[in-house]
Amino acid sequence: MNDIATPGSTIETARLLLSPLNETHAGDFESLFRNDWEAIKQTGQIPFPATKEAMQIWIAKCSIPGSHAFCVSTKVNGQSIGVVGFGGSHAISELGYILGRAFWGQGYATEAVKAMVGLARSFGLGGLQAYSFVENPASARVLEKAGFSNMGTIVREYPKRGGMRRVMHFRTIL
Repeated sequence: MNDIATPGSTIETARLLLSPLNETHAGDFESLFRNDWEAIKQTGQIPFPATKEAMQIWIAKCSIPGSHAFCVSTKVNGQSIGVVGFGGSHAISELGYILGRAFWGQGYATEAVKAMVGLARSFGLGGLQAYSFVENPASARVLEKAGFSNMGTIVREYPKRGGMRRVMHFRTIL
């Protein structure tokens, strides 16, 4: 199992392949999230509706230097099931993830987030932080299972999600 990678390489976990995100994944994400506002509204930035064109633009934004975004696929059949990644400050980067609804509750998100923790550690980052809307306790459980500590509830601006929102702030020190 290879849960640490160099920039641009694929990460392999027990059940997943995490390959660097690129425009070819846009069609997969359109299929996963096309009309699923309930999944998308739990993220800070994924566009809705999730058209192929909107996803291509979003993927381009995720591909800036210092960002490490991955398409999450199953090893069994190579099916794309979501996205995971982190970026931002070298000291404490921000982690985000989303899986298609059909893949919730199976441990895939925790497995992918743990892989990102390993990658961030291998890069020498000081830590990762993540935010979970208070209405999404499943995401909070994923982060806690991946070793993040709940730092409390804060209010943050999410223009595409209605403005100021209450979120749980999580952090892990690497």
